[in-house]
Amino acid sequence: MSCLFSPGSAGGGRMEFMKSLQKIPVRILVTGSRGKSSIVRLLSAALSGAGLSVMGRITGVLPRELNGKEECLILRSGPGSVEEMRWWIRTLPPGLDAVVMENSAVDPELQPLAWNWLHPGCTVLTNVRPDHEEVWGRGEEMASLALCSAIGGGPVVLPSSVAEKPFVSEILCGQGCTLNPCPDGATFREGHLSIVKETCRLFGFEAEKCADFAAALPPDIADFKVFREGEGCLASAFSANDPESTESLFLSVGWNREETTVLYNSRKDRIGRLRSFSSWLSAFPWKRVVITGNRPFPLPGRSEYVSFPSPESMKQFIRAEEKVFGCGNVAGAPLEYLLHSPEEEALV
Repeated sequence: MSCLFSPGSAGGGRMEFMKSLQKIPVRILVTGSRGKSSIVRLLSAALSGAGLSVMGRITGVLPRELNGKEECLILRSGPGSVEEMRWWIRTLPPGLDAVVMENSAVDPELQPLAWNWLHPGCTVLTNVRPDHEEVWGRGEEMASLALCSAIGGGPVVLPSSVAEKPFVSEILCGQGCTLNPCPDGATFREGHLSIVKETCRLFGFEAEKCADFAAALPPDIADFKVFREGEGCLASAFSANDPESTESLFLSVGWNREETTVLYNSRKDRIGRLRSFSSWLSAFPWKRVVITGNRPFPLPGRSEYVSFPSPESMKQFIRAEEKVFGCGNVAGAPLEYLLHSPEEEALV
């Protein structure tokens, strides 16, 4: 299914819009450096399983509207825009019990718009890992400033490790927020389910049951998986867009670095991300370091560039390299590969 986004296509005055929105008792905004789309999917599934009428919206490389078990692809009539969030809120049908929305803004000046438009009863802050350094600045403190300053108050659910960062708690408390820390979890999935449980508990729902509904949700297309291609394997970690998360996922597969080709997918609007990966790419004795996507100049040290004009060309590359670990960004050739990879090829 698909629905079309066209700026200005949703009407209604501001007062009417706000009154309609305030009738939705559960309003959740999800923000952070990464993991937002996964949390929106899991929370939508948890609340739907609890018997609520829920609609969710994720951005990512495949912007979608979630309605129960259905996912509707949002087709854009132009370039992506933060205005999509306000448009989407204005199209919500009457009678909803809950809405879960991902903050799609990047520019610090635009970050507060999602909170101001949704007026959430709870905000989820997934993490403050450095990203978008070309607009946020470098390091966790700059990421925290961009993300936390955009939360206008109220309860904030966040991992304990994030809540313990002094600059995070200082900014959030200064914004009039109350912090609701939850266990980090030993894995990304455990951490995400911990956030789901705490958020549902905050709204008065049975946390364990809600987490069970979320855990039953099938993986998203860009979630971490290992695919087999003949004698080769691809560990698809393209959605892990920071070095720390990427390293954790690499360790989980148990591969020898000397036998592994790292495939970094580059985007011209994420040059800062490639800089943040440079040390990780050069610090270990990989078999090869290959850059694909938009070719950066200069290439990181000891790396080479390979273009994949089709999903089949990427499959051939994986067969030849035997062990390929993909990271960086999913948009482009990796996404095309994932869209053309049958589910039965997944090993984990």
